[in-house]
Amino acid sequence: MNLNYKLTLSDFLEYQLYASSKSDIHKKRRRNSRVIVPILFLLYGLYLTKKDQNHIRILVFGITAISWFVFFPFYSKWRYKRHFEKHVKENYKNRINTPVEIDFDENSVYTKDFTSESKINGNELKELIETRNHFFIKLTTDLALIVPKHSIENQTEFKKIVTELGAKYVDELNWKW
Repeated sequence: MNLNYKLTLSDFLEYQLYASSKSDIHKKRRRNSRVIVPILFLLYGLYLTKKDQNHIRILVFGITAISWFVFFPFYSKWRYKRHFEKHVKENYKNRINTPVEIDFDENSVYTKDFTSESKINGNELKELIETRNHFFIKLTTDLALIVPKHSIENQTEFKKIVTELGAKYVDELNWKW
């Protein structure tokens, strides 16, 4: 099977967002920000209330803490997406809209883009991750090949070929950022 396509900014962005959503470090960072900031607001509000005997301050800081806890997931998604958009524009600018070719044979995968050609042994394929719009072929080195679904004529055959090379199929069709 031979695939020829061009990767767009949104293709790179979706992979970055997917990888971030599965990263334990990023999950921990978002969880800590969601919990620690409201605690700090409440502690500061308690301090000011004790200091001045003004109970309005704990109410204001309490409402702020609750608002932060409730709305932080929306803010975090927006912030991470904006960060990764800038990251992709800066670091992948020379790879956006350039031709990519992937050729599968019985034991390996050949990839070619404007800068290089490489041969990947089939046993180096770790996972075939399927999202709504893409396939990500994750290698044992944790690098990934991004394949937009619109570039594949027969997706069933594609999945069969990649899994026969040794990749474990991962269904992430319900994943969304």
